Amino acid sequence: MPKKPYSHYTKYAVQDPSGPYEGGVCLWLYKIENGEVFLLFQKRALSVNNGGFYDSSAGGHIDEGEDPLTAVLRETKEEIGLEISKEDLRFLTSYIEGNKYIHVYLSDRTGLDDLFTLNYDEVDSIEWVSLADFDKFVEENIKPPLKKDRFHLPAVKRFLEEDLKISLK
Repeated sequence: MPKKPYSHYTKYAVQDPSGPYEGGVCLWLYKIENGEVFLLFQKRALSVNNGGFYDSSAGGHIDEGEDPLTAVLRETKEEIGLEISKEDLRFLTSYIEGNKYIHVYLSDRTGLDDLFTLNYDEVDSIEWVSLADFDKFVEENIKPPLKKDRFHLPAVKRFLEEDLKISLK
């Protein structure tokens, strides 16, 4: 199957075919159990970009003509087999990373019995990581260039710590 062309953006987040930035999305699933917050990381399959390292719960390119919300729902279904709705998403931030314009979303999965069906062509495994172990997990399991390029990682942690009023013990 031929690859679809990607959407492009200007630096002001306007979709424009002549824009210099490829559109991308990133989703973080989180849940609260017994007062502790957990984030879902996916370990990328060895055959894909950044293979063998951990990344967000789901994410990828925005196809040409596709909006970010539709893209994040599609990527979540494609990679981890989870069907969620737009109402399940909370927009966190957008930022430019290299030649990509990334839109970041969160989804609270607390109390839900989500069933994951991994696409092993893209995803090796998934792992729920406690927010208390977040920094150590990122340091040990995220590919070095990604650690510095993933500007949204501190924003995700801050949202979960402060906006949800979760105190780390």
